Amino acid sequence: MENWSVSLLEGPLLAIEHCKDVKVQGITFEYGRHIGVYMENTHRALIKNCIIRNMGGVGVSIGKGTLKAGNQRGHESGGNPASRVVGDLMGTVYQNILFNREGGTENGVVDCHIYNVGAGGISLGGGDRASLTPAGNYVENCRIHDYNRIEKSYRPGIWMDGVGNRISKCDIYDAPSMAILFHGNNHVIELCDITNVCSEVDDQGAVYYGRDPSEQGNVIRYCYFHELSPRHRVTATYHDDGACGAEVYGNIYHKAGSLPVLIGGGHNNHYRHNIFIDSPVAIHIDARMQGWGKFMIEKGAIIDQRLQTVNYKNPPYSTAYPLLAAYWDNDTSYPKGNVIEGNLFYKIGNVVRGQSEWLELYNNWATGSDPGFVDAADPLKGFKDDALIYQRINGFPRLPFEKIGCDLSK
Repeated sequence: MENWSVSLLEGPLLAIEHCKDVKVQGITFEYGRHIGVYMENTHRALIKNCIIRNMGGVGVSIGKGTLKAGNQRGHESGGNPASRVVGDLMGTVYQNILFNREGGTENGVVDCHIYNVGAGGISLGGGDRASLTPAGNYVENCRIHDYNRIEKSYRPGIWMDGVGNRISKCDIYDAPSMAILFHGNNHVIELCDITNVCSEVDDQGAVYYGRDPSEQGNVIRYCYFHELSPRHRVTATYHDDGACGAEVYGNIYHKAGSLPVLIGGGHNNHYRHNIFIDSPVAIHIDARMQGWGKFMIEKGAIIDQRLQTVNYKNPPYSTAYPLLAAYWDNDTSYPKGNVIEGNLFYKIGNVVRGQSEWLELYNNWATGSDPGFVDAADPLKGFKDDALIYQRINGFPRLPFEKIGCDLSK
């Protein structure tokens, strides 16, 4: 079978549940009213070289969703766990940070083209946050675009939650809202080419997470963020409302929104060996927990609730993230431990917007002169072997420019 379409079907075109070692390859899924491909409690299931388009909902969903009760809306909604739906997954995860979607393990979506879908490209779940057990589910070498035909916001190109999942070598573009929205721990986002997203929204990020300091161990590396809208409060990597403990390295931010990086009052975020090009501001940091956001860190409020939920002072969280156990020590409202080291700032108006004492900055280089690009208009061509950057920033590595982005032909 090469083409699969059932235009009146309200459920998934294909559901794979409670099985292992299933491979679906070379099929076009289209003209469904809901999900293209759904997986639950699967192991080593692979969706490869498929086209998923013209769906009413999300292209692929790995793990359960939720069904709302009554007419609840927004962050107060959520719902009950349900199979073969996505529903208000964001509201559910907001209310129950340990929600386990039963997404199975080692499942992959590889070499797929997903576009013209109604409510997001891929919903990637898996792993158990209570025990920090990873799923190892992944999306790799996929092209995802035009994925908000019906629902315009908070339905990203890829939603990722749980523990230990990976997004690699994906091109994500042409969308009104986010490219990647994630929750959870120990995820990897790498080698992605992200452009022209967040084109119709305000105060969002191409890659976004936040309001839960227990979501640690996440890595964003070797991605190319470019041509993001400067008109609104658009960010490339957005650590919202006290987000903590991310490692962000080897990325290129080229005309990447009005604020390429936003650290919203969090702790222990580490930026190293990134390249910032042609932006009025590179990094914004604030102390919102001392101002309008102080309600979040009051005793018994949402941050306290979430830390208590994961039992943060005891294993596995205390051993995996030793700094988290000391979260309430000293003044939590004061952003601390955020390190900016070994980064290039080329044609940047202000390197940092915010008070310098909220960051540790060293071994960075800000310049208006060419640092040694092969082609300054196309930074993916990399640096010349004798580029000045290798002299001015001690230990600056040879970044894998040639591996960034999807290999599928357009």
